[in-house]
Amino acid sequence: MFGMMFESVLFNWMSIAAILAYVIYWYSTCTFNYWKDKGIPYLKPAPGFGNTRRMFFKISFAEQFKIFYDSFDGKPFCGVFQFRSPILVVRDPNIIKLVMVKDFAYFQDRRVSFNEKKEPLSAHLLNMQGNQWRRLRAKLTPTFTVGKMKMMFSLMNECAEELRNYLEGPASRNEDLEVKEIMAKFTTDIIGSCVFGLKCNSLKDPNSEFRTMGRKVVEPSLNGVIRLLLGILVPQLGIRILPWEVTQFFISAVSDTIKYREQHNIVRNDFMQQLIQLKNEGKVQNDDDEVDKLASQAFIFFLAGFETSSTTLSFCLYELAVNPSIQTKLREEIDVTLEKFGGQITYDAVQGMRYLSQVIDETLRKHPPASNINRVVTQPYTIPNTTAELDKGVRVVIPVYAIHHDPRYYPEPDRFDPERFSDEAKSLRPHFTYLPFGEGPRNCIGMRFGLLQTKVGLALLLSNFEFSVCEKTKQPLELNPKSFIISAKGGIWLKISKRSIPK
Repeated sequence: MFGMMFESVLFNWMSIAAILAYVIYWYSTCTFNYWKDKGIPYLKPAPGFGNTRRMFFKISFAEQFKIFYDSFDGKPFCGVFQFRSPILVVRDPNIIKLVMVKDFAYFQDRRVSFNEKKEPLSAHLLNMQGNQWRRLRAKLTPTFTVGKMKMMFSLMNECAEELRNYLEGPASRNEDLEVKEIMAKFTTDIIGSCVFGLKCNSLKDPNSEFRTMGRKVVEPSLNGVIRLLLGILVPQLGIRILPWEVTQFFISAVSDTIKYREQHNIVRNDFMQQLIQLKNEGKVQNDDDEVDKLASQAFIFFLAGFETSSTTLSFCLYELAVNPSIQTKLREEIDVTLEKFGGQITYDAVQGMRYLSQVIDETLRKHPPASNINRVVTQPYTIPNTTAELDKGVRVVIPVYAIHHDPRYYPEPDRFDPERFSDEAKSLRPHFTYLPFGEGPRNCIGMRFGLLQTKVGLALLLSNFEFSVCEKTKQPLELNPKSFIISAKGGIWLKISKRSIPK
């Protein structure tokens, strides 16, 4: 009798398990005919993962989407799946133009859901959608005019001088340095000064609060990646992506700075002053949420400003160390230009360095910090001259890293060659094949700022020091599969020396 009852219970549980397994399988695969039904070429997905199995700490996002891109040579676009969600990967520059500019109204949003109650710092410009994004973008754009950049230049120069002083000792000893961390400290100090109006002292103090918080946000970890993926893919769970201490730190920093400036009638030419102006004009309600909203904007400009520019600076120094003839040519241009300006690094001086711009452009071509651009279809859309119909809510990805490494546009794409960005070479390339800052109305609002602090850093570094490879330098560099932006696995190690020839 007992045996029969046990078998009955076991059978019931096995039946439930089988039904549950079927439901999970059905749910994870029921969308897999989406691209087939649309008549769009696609990669066959696997249950549970779609086409993204290798993205789990095996290869980087950049390399995964390059595989997708390379798998459909000759096709204008292709379909893949991230888990069960269909993604259109755009390959043709003409269609990229439609998505980013001509038909922008159909693709104006990014695929990001945010809950500002759970995640106060998530209500920033990059996450906002529709009219809410458009209004805030218009309010913040005046912060990044040429005039404002000139006003902030002296703040950048102060941080550059601190960087020079910091490196004098290691350079005199011909030391091997991990340059990404040093560049991150440098750009943290610039952002701290230009955004918050504060001296972060990251170069002098390894435990600087701003640098510590920056590390907590960007340094890859299993826990952080899982939180981010769940937060993006299943926003209904209400998972907090940022560590709470980071949220509290930035809200307090913004709140304290605003109170101090208003109490002491302090006005500065920086990003924080623009936020204070928005508050005083009544653009945000004067309540507890007000500081959170302002802190969200300060947070995203801090994060984007220090991480992307430090990444560009460190990759650029690596390429110059590996290609010493290019480093020499760039240093000669810097020397000649600075001589015209009395040996001083000025706004007009760095803006007049044509080859410096080419070197930075080629660095961003080969190592774009944002490897993919994401958009969402906001209303049903038929791609012109095709029968391909995209439904509202479908995600569209422009694979920047893959396009930048397409030999049709950049022969020998793994070779570092700043001459690709001479005026003549640029005129021969199709538009929308160089996208480090995006394009169209939703391009990077801080592009001028990012390029300017990169130019200041490189002009200072190369006019005072030389960089070369060392035993710890990895050639070629390996991309970190745990990082959501382009970064080198194990860091970037170089030897720094004082200049062998006096300036």
